[in-house]
Amino acid sequence: MNQSLNIEKLVYGGNGIGFDAGIPVFVPLTVPGDEIEYTIGAKHKNHIEGVLTKVRKSSNVRTIPKCKYFGRCGGCQWQHIDYSAQLLWKQLIVEEQLLRIGKIGNVNVLPTIPSPKVWGYRNRIRLHKDEKGRIGFYALGTNEIVEIDECLIAESFSTNSKEDEGFTQVNSYQNKNLQKEVASLVKNVGPSSILELYCGNGNLTFELLALAEEITATDSSKESITLAIKKAGKRKRVKFLCKSAQATVREFVRNKHKVDCLLLDPPRDGCKEILKGIERLRPKTIIYVSCNPSTLARDLNFMTGIGYKIESVQPIDMFPQTYHIKTISVLKNTPPM
Repeated sequence: MNQSLNIEKLVYGGNGIGFDAGIPVFVPLTVPGDEIEYTIGAKHKNHIEGVLTKVRKSSNVRTIPKCKYFGRCGGCQWQHIDYSAQLLWKQLIVEEQLLRIGKIGNVNVLPTIPSPKVWGYRNRIRLHKDEKGRIGFYALGTNEIVEIDECLIAESFSTNSKEDEGFTQVNSYQNKNLQKEVASLVKNVGPSSILELYCGNGNLTFELLALAEEITATDSSKESITLAIKKAGKRKRVKFLCKSAQATVREFVRNKHKVDCLLLDPPRDGCKEILKGIERLRPKTIIYVSCNPSTLARDLNFMTGIGYKIESVQPIDMFPQTYHIKTISVLKNTPPM
């Protein structure tokens, strides 16, 4: 049975949300301002998963998706939303996650930095293959393969696509802005020493060489560190080590190393495993690059609880047409008076 619903906002994960008799209803492929009809896909204790059946009145930020697979393929979630609205909602979602998960309000979340390219920006994609030999992306919300012969967010498309050496940012164009923003923030700090964890192959590291007397950069990926060491050559200011974040922090704490600036760029799970170590290490400044506002909010909750103050959170759109959000947060140690 169809039910009416007004979509009020977007949430992390990409769905629109409205309220039916006070109960949150999450509906994919909707936009704030839409008036829709939906059927119930699943009922949960505190919310409903809805299935869009009709858009009765379109939001003024709804747009026509470019991709013929949109709505079936799960690779993109927001092609139906005007790009300026995507940027705004990424900023608002970061604020919402910090408040709801991190219990942190009144944070200086800056406007989202737009991507130089909103189509054809991905330098690599990961395709899946099923037992029938079909190649494509997973369908929205399932593990069923949607066969595709093009991908409009990819720079180039091939069913024989291979991974780049080590981890690299998928948006080369926006990565330049990420590097520039991080370098600018580090320059403002003026550190003599930088400890960088989850450094990968040095994507951020090499932009910082002129900004500190000493940089120690570590990552658990042998492949990435090998590439970073090769690129570093005979540069003396930076030392790359193949070591986990936990082991690195333990060593720095044990040897009582002072850290002016701690730079973090962890995977989607965040840096929960080193939070206690950070409490003991007590760097003056933390610059936290995150690709998941939920785990970011959890980690910042801990950091603010031990005396750090959030100066700013800068969303940067590495993933146009999707709900994914990159952020750069700056925290300063504020010892008790």
